Amino acid sequence: MRVENHHLASRMIPYIAIALMAAFASPAFAQIDVQIVLKHLKTSRDFTLKVADQMPDADYSFKLTPPQMSFAEQMVHLAQVLDVFTAPFSGQKPNPAKPASMSKKDVMAFVRQSFDDVIAKVSKLTPAQISKTYASEEGNMTGLELLMGMLDHTTHHRASAEMYIRAKGITPVEYEF
Repeated sequence: MRVENHHLASRMIPYIAIALMAAFASPAFAQIDVQIVLKHLKTSRDFTLKVADQMPDADYSFKLTPPQMSFAEQMVHLAQVLDVFTAPFSGQKPNPAKPASMSKKDVMAFVRQSFDDVIAKVSKLTPAQISKTYASEEGNMTGLELLMGMLDHTTHHRASAEMYIRAKGITPVEYEF
């Protein structure tokens, strides 16, 4: 019987090794995920500010159709929702700030500050926070899903803003990833 147990144990070693590697590698992968998200948040911030800068100040109140948000409102919404996606990490309710005004100068400063704030928050996330499941406005999501949703939401509204720019006869800046 000892031989059988030894044989069984030796067959299990590869499986145990894989399980241990996965357990110890998981935090490292989560940290890599954070670094990738930070890279894309910085690129998104810079690209979003380039898009926002293309619209003349006088056209920040422009709407494609009456029921839609203005260009300024698109930019502000994009920035405010960064807080909505990161609030579950702290367990607090979202409390998005507002720009001083809807002028180009104030909206761009607000967008920059909102991105800088979320970049600082994301840089402090732990692997446990990335893999944890949170209750959000969109349902239960892992931390990584919240971050992916945040990037996706940003892309959606920045692309909408580019349509406003095109409607004004301006060619949007080259896409950055």
